[in-house]
Amino acid sequence: MHGASWRWGVLAMVITAAAAGVPAPARAQPSDIGRALAPAGRLRVAVWWLDYFAVADPASGRLKGVIPDLGEELARRISVPAELIRFDTPAAIIAAFRSGTVDVTFLGITADRAEAMTFGPAVIDLQTTYLVPPQSTIATIDGVDRPGIRIAVPARSAQEAHLRKTLVNAALVPVPAEAPDQAELVARGEADAFSHVMPMLAKAQAFLPGSRILSGSYFNVPVAIASGKDRPPAVADYCRGFIEDVKASGFVGEAIARAGVPGLVVSGGNVR
Repeated sequence: MHGASWRWGVLAMVITAAAAGVPAPARAQPSDIGRALAPAGRLRVAVWWLDYFAVADPASGRLKGVIPDLGEELARRISVPAELIRFDTPAAIIAAFRSGTVDVTFLGITADRAEAMTFGPAVIDLQTTYLVPPQSTIATIDGVDRPGIRIAVPARSAQEAHLRKTLVNAALVPVPAEAPDQAELVARGEADAFSHVMPMLAKAQAFLPGSRILSGSYFNVPVAIASGKDRPPAVADYCRGFIEDVKASGFVGEAIARAGVPGLVVSGGNVR
């Protein structure tokens, strides 16, 4: 169909579905929102290159994981191809949004990121706790906040922002978010605990044999959908509805199960 006949065809589908008491297909009206959300003709998805968000398939090199799954599903619904673009740091993603070279991402919410992108609802949460050295007397999450305790934490991260609001006695030692050996600060005695999301703490243990990850989660880092600040309000509305649907339908839970990442949960749900 072309032109007016295409639009009448779509309208007929919606009316028929409504009359039958059946929700209209998710792709019934993709054209306008597709152009608004993906003006380049493809959905450019910024993927923070962390192995709990995405990994490369050894055979094809194709990105797979929770974030690629979400990006590809969003692209499918607006009838455009997905272009998954790897970024090493959140700062690089912020710069890409400011230059207009990406359309959407899934990222933890912080004030500096919110200046460059419009965040929608959280889709997944990352449980956060602490790694302590073998000789530490700290046994629980609550036992970390006491005078003299120095906590290494990724700089400008959602967990740093949370800790700055909630800690009373302990001091923070911000470290580069992309450094894989952050636990070495603890090993060298320059910090008494290392705070990060569970998947990163499990990786950091390799740099500190005998260290312990404290049980529980003091803060679940919300990872939310985000689109460009320059996009019309309809884009944010569509992204909001998309997240609500993929959570309610079980799509997000299935993506988490496929990824097999510890400490990753459906936002507002249970650990998978």
